[in-house]
Amino acid sequence: MQLFEFFEAIDDDHYKASDDKTKYDLDDTRKSRLTLEMINNLRMQIQARRKEKQESVQLYQKMYGSSVADSAESL
Repeated sequence: MQLFEFFEAIDDDHYKASDDKTKYDLDDTRKSRLTLEMINNLRMQIQARRKEKQESVQLYQKMYGSSVADSAESL
């Protein structure tokens, strides 16, 4: 994987300010309506966050988990 591909893959599922259509004024007290597109974007962001968390947990388990040699010494 090339370095530029790594950065492009990271940015695919995250929040994009340019796509945000919910601009509020100070005098606007109404809630914005959620469209199907907004709900879908939220779902994709949540899935990306879950995937990142799962990958980091697996990495931490590899880094800090007990090895086969450690478990053999405790027996």
